[in-house]
Amino acid sequence: MSSSLSRVLAWTVVLSAFVAASPLQAAANEGGTAPEHPTFTRDVLPILQRSCQTCHRPDMFTPMSLLTYEEVRPWARAIRQRVEERVMPPWFADRTVGRYRDDPSLSEAQIATIARWVDQGAPRGNPADAPPPVEWPAVDTWYHGEEPDLVVTSPPVVVPPNSTETYPEPEMSTGLTEDRYIKWIQVMPGESRVVHHVLVYAVRGGEDGAADDGAPSGVRELLANRARGDFVGDHFEDGYARLLRKDDRIRLQLHYLPDDERSFTDQTSVGIKFYPAGYEPEYVVRTRAVSNRADLIIPPGAPNVRSDAYFTLPEATRIISFQPHMHYRGKAMTLEAIRPGSATPELLSDVDRFAWDWQPTYVYETPLTLPAGTVMHVTAYHDNSAANRVNPDPDAAVGWGQRTIDEMNIGWLDYFHISEEEYAELQAEE
Repeated sequence: MSSSLSRVLAWTVVLSAFVAASPLQAAANEGGTAPEHPTFTRDVLPILQRSCQTCHRPDMFTPMSLLTYEEVRPWARAIRQRVEERVMPPWFADRTVGRYRDDPSLSEAQIATIARWVDQGAPRGNPADAPPPVEWPAVDTWYHGEEPDLVVTSPPVVVPPNSTETYPEPEMSTGLTEDRYIKWIQVMPGESRVVHHVLVYAVRGGEDGAADDGAPSGVRELLANRARGDFVGDHFEDGYARLLRKDDRIRLQLHYLPDDERSFTDQTSVGIKFYPAGYEPEYVVRTRAVSNRADLIIPPGAPNVRSDAYFTLPEATRIISFQPHMHYRGKAMTLEAIRPGSATPELLSDVDRFAWDWQPTYVYETPLTLPAGTVMHVTAYHDNSAANRVNPDPDAAVGWGQRTIDEMNIGWLDYFHISEEEYAELQAEE
């Protein structure tokens, strides 16, 4: 294997950075069984550390902290219900399709452990059995162990209580004097309790003309995407990077969900660490929104409306990750690959449940290798019926729009191109 092929793209998340799996977790993930008499300290706490505390801790947007027995005990029955329904932790990909990195979902044995613990009165257990507390970083921390080279911060935005959702798009200069490659990028909201998601774009050109590199006016390229439950950002191993051009401006697309009682003032920052000046990566990571606005027509009351979108890979490509994006009426989304000369689609991901307020990115354990000419097929399903408990208006006809009461059908793909020689080498190794 060549040195370039032996490198692995490091898509860092907080789980792998701060938590090591306990013996119970390892056994459960391999099909183990639940203990007869589970306790919080010995059996339940390790599960919470692995799959829940990334979000359920102080100063996060979640309604409760799950760090200690005293915090967890009042919520025991609710936790059981949520994990048995597989609503929590928020991971909605079919576990029989594809293999993913940093999958926080629970095994059947882990779910049975929590259920049995609740049924037996939620005992605390011996404090000596507890694993060490996880030293979670502060919410306002740059997670990658170093200060960024560039920080851009949005103007302050006031989010009043009980107000409507807002979508400001502030745009800032970078001050760069040369093109630079990104080593890591992280979004840091000022008030995570009201920030639903943030899209970070590099924007070239504008209304007055084309960009200096000849790109059409107003071209934008996604650099980062922070959604609830995904807050560490992207980190690239040597050889991989995103590109930020000297004439790019940073545009943030901010989505605010107001609190019921409190007013918040948010200033969201984006931190970027660059590779040294002059560095040239072997692979440039890109993002593509596979979507079809014209095909998104959702009649009133319809429970299962399908829309399809396609994108043809111009070069041999390795797909890093897949993230479905829809709104209240989103139901499910699949990603398929149709290889050249084949009429049979290959199912790559099946997100058979969707939650508008939790939108994980599904990062493949090993990047998927596809030849030039492969058609990427995204199929979205929406539920506009009264049976959809979060549907704001089943009597409304719905189409594409920015508001959460409108809809979208985006399948985000992160990927990088490879040469035909590399593709042939990878195929020979499979």
